[in-house]
Amino acid sequence: MSDALDLATWHPWAGFLAAAATHPEATALEIGDEHWSYMALGDLAGRIAQVLLTLPDRERVAVLASRSLTTYAGSLAVFAAGAAHVALNPSHPPARNAAILRKAGVRTLIVGPEGWPLVAELAQLVGQPLRVLAPLQTLPSASEGVLEHRDAQDVTNAPPVVAVPPQADGDLAYLVFTSGSTGEPKGVAIHHDNLAVYMRNFRALAAPLASDRVAQTYELTFDVALHDMFNAWWSGACLVVMPERAMLAPARFIRDHGITYWFSVASFAMILQRQNLLKPGVFPRLRVSMLCGEALPKASATAWSAAAPNSVLYNVYGPTETTMELAFYRWEPGISEAHCKRGVAPIGIPFDGHRHLLLDDQGRVIEGPGEGELYLSGPQVGPGYWGDEARTQASFVTLPGQTGRWYRTGDRIERDEHGVYHFISRVDFQVKLRGNRIELGEVEAALREVTGVDLVAVLAHPVVDGVAQSLVACVPAGPGMEVDSLRRALAERLPKAMVPDRICVLDDLPLNANRKIDRGALTQLLDAA
Repeated sequence: MSDALDLATWHPWAGFLAAAATHPEATALEIGDEHWSYMALGDLAGRIAQVLLTLPDRERVAVLASRSLTTYAGSLAVFAAGAAHVALNPSHPPARNAAILRKAGVRTLIVGPEGWPLVAELAQLVGQPLRVLAPLQTLPSASEGVLEHRDAQDVTNAPPVVAVPPQADGDLAYLVFTSGSTGEPKGVAIHHDNLAVYMRNFRALAAPLASDRVAQTYELTFDVALHDMFNAWWSGACLVVMPERAMLAPARFIRDHGITYWFSVASFAMILQRQNLLKPGVFPRLRVSMLCGEALPKASATAWSAAAPNSVLYNVYGPTETTMELAFYRWEPGISEAHCKRGVAPIGIPFDGHRHLLLDDQGRVIEGPGEGELYLSGPQVGPGYWGDEARTQASFVTLPGQTGRWYRTGDRIERDEHGVYHFISRVDFQVKLRGNRIELGEVEAALREVTGVDLVAVLAHPVVDGVAQSLVACVPAGPGMEVDSLRRALAERLPKAMVPDRICVLDDLPLNANRKIDRGALTQLLDAA
């Protein structure tokens, strides 16, 4: 690989094993009132990995679980077995999960109790039976949709894997499926060499301490959920899982669980600020705070910094295609406020070892301060989209006069006189909403399907300080345009985060001179409503 990192040293399972050897009795995982030591979690993950090694079709393994022991032990086991990790959320529509299984070519699933009731339907939608490993359950001898299975008894009887699987440059580490503009989720592929560079870069910046209590706020379908696991466990820290119900009261969760290390989407800070819950000094135990996933308003950064006076605060930027996160801006109270532009915190400068360019609308490189689309090149840039060469070639490109391969981010960025980057907007129809990367085209495709009408539109509205507040769907008046039934139909096709917050039925959708939907005029209509 480009900077000759030892992949075995930087493998996630290697980091966990080293921490377990040093801190065997320390708590590795805490979910509600239950907790597991490094010794116990490593033993379970190692036994699951051993069972995986006895199964065919294990090159890519999906984990169908959410915020449970199976989620974390199962994910760790996938890496211990040398397989590539694919995450499925049991709460997502079955058709979407089945589409991911088909696209990823996955036939083997690690399933938690929360995911087991979905297996038969998934197998039917995929069109073939699945191999299932249910490490915490005793399964019936025959189950619909299951080609073969292993359960808790098999895991108990298996000797644990305690070695690091061999890896080479180009070996697949994981696939993350994000919203796709064509209506199908797209799989971002990340190799072990990409992941190794990221682990080295991030841990040099802000590695947890063994004494830290690291909040795990993300669902497994976010790549940064893996970030939380690996970085907490490499340090011997405790990963504290935030339950779904705590999403509505994150401040209480931080205080009640003694969180010292926090990483979440920026919308948590925005919500707490609007609720007037970021009182000065309210989070005295926080040591590190990182906010990502969307533009961070200056007011929210200022309020969070005051609420956590003993914490360093980073505004974090990084497309999934560049391995989790690539740029970090350290907020300095009393200084950073003046560095903000358009009321939003800077996103910093990419990690050393990466090249970054701004191109104008004509594809010309912008030298010095200016605005343009950000292109990235370097060892964290992944290989592309799984099974989609056309999309890969459109986003991972070569540039005239430049060497290497560049990822076209689709982000319009400003570079200031100090070389620091500032997010402005997207150049396409992708938005970030509450940390979720959403292609408006995918939502519109679902809307066309449920309405039977082509002329529909979905917008992020309103946008405050560069941050999308909600999704609004606009449909023309006519038969079948009943808001509640449309919302129910969309919920059957889209993850909860992608279902529009509001559906507006209009007499006519405004069109431009080319007879296309005039999104500017539509935004004005919504502003006036």
